Amino acid sequence: MSLATVVKGLVRGGGDVERRLELSEYGDLLIAKGLPDYTDLTRRGLGYGTMATAAVAGLVVRPTTIAALEIFNNMETKSLVIDRIFTQWLVTTAVVESASLYAMVTLPKAAPTDAALAVNSLAGKAATTRDVLTAASTTVVDNGWFPWGEAFSKAAGGVVPHGGIVAEIKGRLIVPPKCSLCLHVLASLVGDTFTSGATWYKMKLTLE
Repeated sequence: MSLATVVKGLVRGGGDVERRLELSEYGDLLIAKGLPDYTDLTRRGLGYGTMATAAVAGLVVRPTTIAALEIFNNMETKSLVIDRIFTQWLVTTAVVESASLYAMVTLPKAAPTDAALAVNSLAGKAATTRDVLTAASTTVVDNGWFPWGEAFSKAAGGVVPHGGIVAEIKGRLIVPPKCSLCLHVLASLVGDTFTSGATWYKMKLTLE
């Protein structure tokens, strides 16, 4: 005896009316994406970002115990789901140079002394003041630094502000409560300086 199965669901924006979901001839559920990625998270006021205001010299060796920018999750129950990280190449010192952006998530740790960088909403809401703490040039415990995004190179220009590096993380880095996201830049020459930052969404997650 065969058992007939009907798949139903509630369609958002449709008045919570239960409707039958249609499948393709291969049994696939076809959906329309609708709004761009992250629109719903952003409209709910969950998205924030920050960026350093003072330039920090890039390293000429892989980062270990120094973070150019530390973003500490000061919340008790919510994590920072990192959307993207970035750095602006503020000062260059030669014609031919290259740089790579590195990031690390620490183990739970003590909060750094807050540098009170602006932590702004991505949806026009009030800036947060205590959910996230920021600090520059801090000493941290090495928990595994990795490069993110494509290395950036330049072959023209003098000692002027240059381009930036952006790495789309899309949730591949998560900062649990009382942990930090640490950023630094590995540069080909001593003296190049950078201002780094990140954007994220505050989410309550089960981290198991």
